[in-house]
Parts: sequence; structure tokens; C-alpha cells
Amino acid sequence: MLNFKRTSVIFLMMILFLNVFNVIFGISGWWYVVPGIFLFAMTGIGSFRIGMSFYFDVICKVPTTNQIVLTFDDGPDERTTLKVLGVLKKYDANATFFCIGSKVAQFSDVVLQTHREGHIIANHSYCHNDFYGFYSKKKIIADLMQCNQIIRETIGEKPRFFRPPFGVTNPNMKRALRKFPLIPVGWSLRTLDTVNSDREILMKKLRQTKAGDIILFHDRVEHIEVVLDEFLSFCKQQHLQIARLDEVLNMPAYE
Repeated sequence: MLNFKRTSVIFLMMILFLNVFNVIFGISGWWYVVPGIFLFAMTGIGSFRIGMSFYFDVICKVPTTNQIVLTFDDGPDERTTLKVLGVLKKYDANATFFCIGSKVAQFSDVVLQTHREGHIIANHSYCHNDFYGFYSKKKIIADLMQCNQIIRETIGEKPRFFRPPFGVTNPNMKRALRKFPLIPVGWSLRTLDTVNSDREILMKKLRQTKAGDIILFHDRVEHIEVVLDEFLSFCKQQHLQIARLDEVLNMPAYE
């Protein structure tokens, strides 16, 4: 799969070939737009498709033959997160909650309960700003540190798993992550529960689940616990086990 390094090499090769052709045949300068479009398109696609690991390695599947991993983004929420916890307890299932630091500060009791019930608390930035993808390296570092700090103050542990806001990656984030022992985690199956609340449509997508998938839910979505209940029942019928992310990766969830 193309990543930033390979894309850059292809871009430079295209420029080199065009230079050679220009010397031999005298081609139009408009041909140089082609590699520019290629580079622009690939960096754009790579930034928004976390599964490509375009700028840095991102874990989007787990090595297993009969297990999947549940993840929840954008919480905690004082109402919906607690409903999700109730469903997880019903099926004795564990999940990873990628929490927004500012919400952790607001609903610390929910985070503490989530942690005590055996789920992983992970970093999903402190602010989750709409323009996070345009943050400088320095601003990303400060944001990630703030999120880690509030999580440690809440549960007594500093997280190692991190999911970029909106799944957007870029060179500034790559440089910022070098300052942390954070492990980037994406997903292989996205429910799109934030844009579609129809239970049947969500379940149609979730029935595509395969062993090794990392599933993305959002625990801030109203009635997501209903879909989760039906999905976990489906997994039980399909003999798909729900694994903790740290255990299936054999990596510690906290520093």
C-alpha cells in the first residue's frame, strides 16, 4: 500500500522522467501538473484514510482467528456511556474507550467507573477540535499531554493507546507522536453511527464483521446501546469473542 515515503519517491520519479522527456522532446510545461495532482491527491487521501498508515504505522486490525475488538470514541457521556457499560456488562465484554480529555474532566466519575469495570481508557486528544488536522507539532504535543494528564489524575494511569480525532493523520502528528510512547490505533470497520441512527442499517454493516476487526462505535450517540446489544448477540451466535485491545496485541494499555 502507498505511504508518504513511497508516494514521494513516485512523485520525484515522475518529475525526473518529465525532465528527461522535456530535454529530448520538448514537452509542454502543463505535463508537470500531473505529478503535482498525484501528490496532492495521495496526501489528501492518506490523511483522511487512517487504514493506509500513510504517515506512520497505525494498528487497524488485530492478529487473531476468532476475536474482535470494540472501541468507542468521543466520550465520556453521563447518559449514553453508562448505558453502553450496562450492555457490555450483560455480555461480559471489554472495550477500549478513546476519551476526549475535556469530557474526562467534566465526567470523571463515568471514566473512573469505566476503568473499574475492566475497560481501557485511551487518549483521543484533549479538545477534539474540528481543525485538529491543522494543528502545529507543538500544539498537538501540548494537547496530548493535557489529555494524558487528566486521564492519569482520574484513573491513576497514563494511557498508551491513542486515536487521532476524526482519524486524520499528517506529518505534524507524526513528529508530535515521537515525543510519546503512544500507540496509534485506527479501525477496520466503521459503523458510521454518528451519521445514521437507523438500527437496521447499522446492523447490516456490523454483520460484515470478521475476526481481527477493530470496530468503531461512538458512546455519545443516542440509543447506541440498542445496536450494541444486538451486535453482541450476533457475535455470540457467530462465535466471535470480544477481546481487550491490550491483551490481543500483547501490549500494555498504560505506561
